[in-house]
Amino acid sequence: MFNSFALKPFQYLLILMLSISLLSCEKDNTLVFKTTEIISENETIVEVNIPKAEGNTEAAKAINNALASYTNTALTVDSANTAHPTIEENISAFNKSYTAFKTEIGKTLLTELPSWEALIDGEIIYQNEALICIVMNSSINTGGAQGVFNMKFFNFDTETGKELETTDLIADINAFKTLVKKYYDKELETGYKESSLELNDDPFSLPDHLGFSEEGIIIFYDRLSSPSNDPLEFTIPYTVANSYLKF
Repeated sequence: MFNSFALKPFQYLLILMLSISLLSCEKDNTLVFKTTEIISENETIVEVNIPKAEGNTEAAKAINNALASYTNTALTVDSANTAHPTIEENISAFNKSYTAFKTEIGKTLLTELPSWEALIDGEIIYQNEALICIVMNSSINTGGAQGVFNMKFFNFDTETGKELETTDLIADINAFKTLVKKYYDKELETGYKESSLELNDDPFSLPDHLGFSEEGIIIFYDRLSSPSNDPLEFTIPYTVANSYLKF
């Protein structure tokens, strides 16, 4: 007959090994990012620096597809075309669009047509066990007086890679909107001269996307949605906003 007491050290060792194995699996599920860097200096100048989730998990694939889609859309300047599947293909299409435009308009210009430029940049600004927030910026200059600038916050579920909308993040939208309006009004009072504002009668609304940082929730209105010609940005501390969050 086996001595039951003799089995106990083995049982403890087995439990310990299983616990370590489970912890290792949890660590393996943590998303790790590297940076995709692409620089193309042909007739145009294109620079891409965006995060890329490593691994073949569904979450990594979903996040990478969303960031690549943003990049591909930004590079598609010809309204007659749709974005190609890869960033490299869209850089090539960007170059071809410039070459075609240069050929078409070049005969009427007295000076050399300036190169087109595209800069697309992304950065992880917040990450915890439930959420990853990445801010993406694009600046596209195709020879106009001003380039086209765009900024978007992407909020991803760390487990699935699903892009989270405001309704996924905020428990009570109306109450949160009231809170944001208070900060919004205060920002206008302290940051803008009355003469610089172009107020309208449109009802107040939240921005399309929220940002998250270590300090709090980032509220950003671009030039088109701001009452001023300049972007409007402020942060609501978590000490104030935590009660509104779903995570």
